[in-house]
Amino acid sequence: MKKLFTFVAMVAFAAGMMWAGWVPSDTESIRLDKEDADGQVQMKTIRTDDGKIILSWLRPERVDDAFSYVLHLQVFDANGEAQFGDEGIIVCSKPTRTWTTDYGFALAANGDILLAYNDIRNDPDDGEDTEVYMYRYSQEGEPMWDMDGVLFPSWMVNQTTFSAEDVSPKICVSGDNIYVAASRTEYFVGGYKGQWQMVRIDDDGNAVPDTRKMFDSKIVVMEPAPEGNVYCVYDNSSLGLDAQLLDQDLNNVWGEAITIESRQVSNGRFMPTPLTAINENDNLMLSYRVLTDFYGFQVMNYLTPEGNYPDEPISLEGSIDGDAGSAALGVKENRGMVAWEYAYSSALNYMKVNVADDNNNYFWEGDKEHGINLDENSMWGFTPVKVIPTVDGWVVLYGNLQSWNGANFMVVTIDEFGEVIATKQIQEDNFKSSGFSVVYDDQYAYIFYTQETQYDDNWNEIPGSAGMYVMCVQIAEGQNPSAIDEVPTSTKLNSVEIYTIDGRRVNELTKGVNIICTTDENGVVTTKKVLN
Repeated sequence: MKKLFTFVAMVAFAAGMMWAGWVPSDTESIRLDKEDADGQVQMKTIRTDDGKIILSWLRPERVDDAFSYVLHLQVFDANGEAQFGDEGIIVCSKPTRTWTTDYGFALAANGDILLAYNDIRNDPDDGEDTEVYMYRYSQEGEPMWDMDGVLFPSWMVNQTTFSAEDVSPKICVSGDNIYVAASRTEYFVGGYKGQWQMVRIDDDGNAVPDTRKMFDSKIVVMEPAPEGNVYCVYDNSSLGLDAQLLDQDLNNVWGEAITIESRQVSNGRFMPTPLTAINENDNLMLSYRVLTDFYGFQVMNYLTPEGNYPDEPISLEGSIDGDAGSAALGVKENRGMVAWEYAYSSALNYMKVNVADDNNNYFWEGDKEHGINLDENSMWGFTPVKVIPTVDGWVVLYGNLQSWNGANFMVVTIDEFGEVIATKQIQEDNFKSSGFSVVYDDQYAYIFYTQETQYDDNWNEIPGSAGMYVMCVQIAEGQNPSAIDEVPTSTKLNSVEIYTIDGRRVNELTKGVNIICTTDENGVVTTKKVLN
């Protein structure tokens, strides 16, 4: 049985403890939301440039005496203080279906918070008429549009061949432009088909006239592109991936769609969404699993604003052997790191990572070219949680599964050259959670998670164990290893010298690999490789 890793944790802070802001700890969590609230799902987080963290989530509630999911919004200031009470702002408390789909969450160019969520307010009895409403709030909690939301202009509502079981609205902000997309899905025996509808929204929440795009696809990924344009990646009829670059009028800048992956990424029953991120060259980096029979291998791909892409995306493992599972992607400069579960055999799983650039090249060399193994597991496998780029390397958060729903939660620091610098476990053994959302800064990872009701060894319910929590975990030691004037030391430095990788002494950091040699007052010489 393939695992369902749903991580969930016993909380070190007692129920009802007062919120004290961000307190770094590898073991302690603080409970969020109002007292005794549980069942929260689909947390989303954004960290702003001035250190705020914006959190949204869904919580099950009784609305008009029917089960629904209510959309909440919270803002934490730079010190970790919640700005809108315990349960935040209730954005939407209209009746919904009894299950959830994805929802849109983004920041506008001016910092306002944008959300798109679906409900059945106009058809609460049958629930067939699911509609998407869009919301906009200032970071101070003021609604900038109608508090009841602005209706997304769907053109397919009256077409009976489509149902609205998987609406999954998305928002993408590119420059000053706001793009919103939502799906209509038809299910049938053996699979489903869908159509995505996309519009550009003005600052008042209205669809801009003559902007409309449709994709006959199961999934669509939107990412910002230069000049306020937007990348769109979606599945094609061959179960590969196509792409378009749309301008603000939703016209394809390239004239026609291009196929960036001709191999199958799905067997047709389910279409996984590629991992995507924009690097400093404005290129779209992607990672996903390519199928080979019943198995698949993890690849890295890229797409430029000019419509360039590799003839064949590289296998991160360097081969098509084994099977790739869940993955996480982090991007910095011109390259990205992918952490993915790699099933070498039915009895041996690896937690693998690899780095590739936006020119289809492996970044690491030698025996690390095809990645490194961070961990191995003979039974349950791994779940990647987050890849965090740092000044001089990467931090990877993952779960080493110990049961069908629990794992040892690991934090691993890796330098630019693929060397593991530090490994630590946070929380207790066999930590369990039903969902994660992680943001970070130079020093800390802020790990928001949900958990279901927990039980003791005698299967008695642990009161107050279910709910939503946050941890503040240190991922750096308070120093910037690439900054010469911040070399950590307890003694006085007599000299600091910089050399290029070929041994040439220079006066300042040069592009590429540098060797920093420091000599302290006791004559002790320390060297460190730094990638600039």
